[in-house]
Amino acid sequence: MAALHASDSGATSPSNSSDSDTESSTTNYGHVDDEPYHLSYRKGELTWGSYKLKDEDIITVTGIKGSNVGHTILSLVPTDAESQKPFELRTTNATLLPEAFLDEFQFRGLPPHLDPSINLQILISTLSGTGLSPAFYDDILHPLLKNIGLADSNYNVVRTKSAESVMEFARSTLLVGANEGKNQTVLMLSGDGGMVDTINGLLESGNKSSTYIPPVLSQLPLGTGNALFHSLHKPSKIPSIYIQGLRTLLHGSPKPLPIFQAKFSPGARSVTNEGQNATPLSNDTVYGAVVASYGLHATLVADSDTTEYRKHGDKRFGLVAKDLLFPEDGTMPHAYQAQVTLTKSGKQDALDRKEHGYILASLVSNLEKTFTISPASKPLDGQLRVVNFGALDGQQTMEIMKAAYADGKHPEIEGVGYDAVDSLRIDFLEKGESWKWRRCCIDGLIVGVEEGGWIEVKMVAKGAEAVHVVSDA
Repeated sequence: MAALHASDSGATSPSNSSDSDTESSTTNYGHVDDEPYHLSYRKGELTWGSYKLKDEDIITVTGIKGSNVGHTILSLVPTDAESQKPFELRTTNATLLPEAFLDEFQFRGLPPHLDPSINLQILISTLSGTGLSPAFYDDILHPLLKNIGLADSNYNVVRTKSAESVMEFARSTLLVGANEGKNQTVLMLSGDGGMVDTINGLLESGNKSSTYIPPVLSQLPLGTGNALFHSLHKPSKIPSIYIQGLRTLLHGSPKPLPIFQAKFSPGARSVTNEGQNATPLSNDTVYGAVVASYGLHATLVADSDTTEYRKHGDKRFGLVAKDLLFPEDGTMPHAYQAQVTLTKSGKQDALDRKEHGYILASLVSNLEKTFTISPASKPLDGQLRVVNFGALDGQQTMEIMKAAYADGKHPEIEGVGYDAVDSLRIDFLEKGESWKWRRCCIDGLIVGVEEGGWIEVKMVAKGAEAVHVVSDA
């Protein structure tokens, strides 16, 4: 699309009365390539000639250096669901934009978490989701930062090389700076996994100094489900999560991120590389900010975490769910053997069954944009809630999942438990050396538990959070 260059002459004056006056207050007269055009802004659209820009596609509007009336509109070109690259930056240069449009979108200055005086890092998680993070930085974020006044010298770019890169970065860079009392901001081009790896890299050693300043994380959602991102934002009609993430980066504010601690029995291992690698947990503990699960959810995440399945994005979950819920031999789905105990208001409550289909503790409302697993959860409320149901057939389980996609109606179904809890404990009763049916999911990290082992999930105390997260909530 051609860039817009409107002239400095012919602007109409704002007015405050009548329909015609309302029209004139949102319409300016300019030129595009020496041709006269009306620049009109009404009903969420900026139009000139046959061109139009919708509000939902606009990131921000910045001033053009050396001009009092010139601006650059930064927007994303709408793409369809089948597009190989679901984002494309559009830059439109204009003068004499309608005042109402500028009031809505003009960039007013860098927020404190992007101030050039702080230590700013950009973490590009090359393995997240379907591998879009590098292209998003090169095509979208880098030119946006330049337009808002951040030169390359104002930040450091870190590109991950392996599944361990994020934790290594958190340990070697962020933790050192936080303990020295430095203000740090990280733009996370990643999914939930990058966020949880950062949190664990900061907390696993237990070495927080008295001068520790929590790093500020701003997530640009480039994972598969992006549960944390969807749950930390107000409900929005903006179809693009990328625009929502970029607007939050520019206009949101940092808030403490509630986190939970998942303590495991000795011998538990983190399972990576499609089940080929098993690594002991530091202090038998993993920290999370999204979900701790056992049963269908954990098995689904574990079995779909392969190079081949990841090519399908969030569709990978549905592909694996079919095999788990409707086994080829016609048998029932696996019944997970465990004793589950919920602690509510200081009192322990053991579930009266030993066979389960689904046990999930959540700090967030949504595991995907439209999958509302915990409808009572509010952004950053810090309340752990548990969803559970027993061993059911595939069709019954699917009905519950469909209800979760229908604005979180599943707690209304008989047999589905949904409780606010202080803690969750699972004592595993599955026999055998293999941990296939003793795998847990902590924010996407898979942990295998030894026979006779257990997991206990509870909140980290308020004020002891490892990071702050930029949110629009």
